[in-house]
Amino acid sequence: MNYYYLRPKNSSPLFIENKEERDAVIDNLLALRKSLNEEIPEKKLSGNLILGTWNIREFGNSKYNGRMTESLYYIAEIISRFDLIAVQEVRTEMLEFNQMLNILGDNYGVHVSIVTQGKSGNSERLAFIYDKRTVEFKNIAGQVVLPKTTQIPDQFARAPYVIRFQSGWVRFDIATAHIYYGDDVKSGVKYKKRVEEIKNLVDYFSKNYIKEADNLFILGDFNIEDTEAATYAAATSGKFKIPSAILTGQLPGTNQLQNKIYDQILYYNKYNNIVFSKAGVYNLYNTVFNDFASYEGRINAHYGKKLAKNKFNDFRSYQMSDHLPLWIEMKTDLADGYLNFVKKQKE
Repeated sequence: MNYYYLRPKNSSPLFIENKEERDAVIDNLLALRKSLNEEIPEKKLSGNLILGTWNIREFGNSKYNGRMTESLYYIAEIISRFDLIAVQEVRTEMLEFNQMLNILGDNYGVHVSIVTQGKSGNSERLAFIYDKRTVEFKNIAGQVVLPKTTQIPDQFARAPYVIRFQSGWVRFDIATAHIYYGDDVKSGVKYKKRVEEIKNLVDYFSKNYIKEADNLFILGDFNIEDTEAATYAAATSGKFKIPSAILTGQLPGTNQLQNKIYDQILYYNKYNNIVFSKAGVYNLYNTVFNDFASYEGRINAHYGKKLAKNKFNDFRSYQMSDHLPLWIEMKTDLADGYLNFVKKQKE
């Protein structure tokens, strides 16, 4: 993390000139670091992988005059706690995204998709951000295009983005998606399209990747309401599973109200040798943008006019997000299993 942008006499556009505001941001970063230390396992240079997914609302939007500089620091601080994180809703205009990457620093690599053309693409990109000290890009990346058949008349609203990485002993393909939402009318055409898109996603990877991939993850914003919904049934209809650490942990939802499980992580592991330990949903609003009075002055200065208190919840969703990060920890040191396998080999 490049905290030096906060040092006095700094010419960077990421410098916060007003000392009182800068001190408030530093205090918030310290509180955020403490909270993250308490809730998310420590990253290690070897042995484990902290994997996450986060839909960051319209990352690059101009609503409320865009993101405040302090918001970029908070987003970067959260992302720095992951070895690998999939990010949805990166907009066509990437200035804010690139500024956040500058704060993250040179230890992090990034791969970003192109925008899916058309209205349904919503000017969105998908991205993977990874710690280059613990995760290695294996030179394969692409976006998913469905084969044209009468059974599948439409492509994905936003083409899923798939990449191959390796961390420790584990090489894996990983795809991120932002599924079409439509509306909540269960009998409606738009909701049925959402369900079909999830099923098409799972079916595509089941048919085209599982034969060649030992390990495969699909994660992102599936727009799943709950475990009783047709969207959940579609996501779990194939050979992919949701890690038991997520299922048995009775995690809260990933939306702001934490009553919807929109974001999910699915996986396929051919040899059943991946071990997941902990999982969680990080509620950043327990620490930042949690008190209108504390932020009101900075918000009004940024927005250029007075923000009504009843708009604070909406405002902060465009500063941070209307989704919360979902994460899981998995073991990447499989040396013991391999050595036992070698020991059993015949001469």
